[in-house]
Amino acid sequence: MRPVRLLAFLSLTLGLAALMLAAGCASKGDAKGPGAAAQEPPREIEIYFATTRAPAPTGGGFGAERGGLTHGVAAVAIPPGHQIGRHEKPSVFRFEWSPDERKHIALKEVTALERDAFFERLAWAVNLSPERSLMVFVHGYNVDFDQATSRLAQFVTDLKFSGPVLLFSWPSQGSLTGYAVDDNNAQWSEPHLVTLLNDLLGQTPARQIYLVGHSMGARLLTRGYNTMAADRLVYGPNPYREMILVAPDIDADLFRDDIAPRLARNGIHVTLYASSGDRALMASKTFHGYPRAGDSGQGLVIVPGVETIDASTAEGGFLGHSYFAEDRRIMEDIFGLVQTGQHADKRFGLQGVDTPQGRYWTFRK
Repeated sequence: MRPVRLLAFLSLTLGLAALMLAAGCASKGDAKGPGAAAQEPPREIEIYFATTRAPAPTGGGFGAERGGLTHGVAAVAIPPGHQIGRHEKPSVFRFEWSPDERKHIALKEVTALERDAFFERLAWAVNLSPERSLMVFVHGYNVDFDQATSRLAQFVTDLKFSGPVLLFSWPSQGSLTGYAVDDNNAQWSEPHLVTLLNDLLGQTPARQIYLVGHSMGARLLTRGYNTMAADRLVYGPNPYREMILVAPDIDADLFRDDIAPRLARNGIHVTLYASSGDRALMASKTFHGYPRAGDSGQGLVIVPGVETIDASTAEGGFLGHSYFAEDRRIMEDIFGLVQTGQHADKRFGLQGVDTPQGRYWTFRK
């Protein structure tokens, strides 16, 4: 990378980090205070995981280094006073130094399982689902293991998804300045994701599998799925029903010309959420020199086989990047997509916008 571009990227990311710290006292994800929560106990959410992270040097979780493919289950506590779209967490401005299950979303326990035991337990959970449904979520850049599990637990709680949820967690550095390392580690993890996607076909009775990729995780998910579909090791009906890409950090031209056509040929419908207020993707554009598929505006990606939704009016935290879990309209739209299988023209909260390139969708006012 040219030194000028690298310096611009680092300047932008470090500036964003400083602004995030300054705005911490007003963070939407903060809990309301000791009197706000009800007296009932926290709700425990079970998150299945497959990770290419090495075990953390201390504690029972996973760190930022590369490791083998490990399976397991994480237990996350959701506080009784939880509100939809809020990620309740400790705040130093209230002198809170560690999570309190009565007020905060908290990772309680991480249990690694042998492969056979893991898939036996996952298959049991899929069978309990009314539609034998399963969701696979791939997180993005600047996310550590604890953040990935707790954010996903909040998302599926708010979404009211009826089946088990599986997190694929790759060794993101969990740092704004770790973008280049994250980029390499996401690419390095792709064969492991392909293995997992094939295993889900052969080891579970799932009839409907929903794939969700956020940010850089969308890049990993699209490549992994296309590889799996081309080399498919398990034959029969394809339960992969829908791919949901939120703020995808993918080169926009590459997505239009190569990735999206291959996804269409491989038989999966794609919904893409993009925003012009996404500061993290602005930094990625600076880093790479080209627009990202999660950008909107004049460069909005419109391509056959993909329903693109302009989510520029959505709330997504200070960086405008996490709107999939913070804006109620996004969650209601994903709920409608997953629960009913309706495409964009049937979902009430959306309205179509026709352009010479095709139709995209916005949220009704």
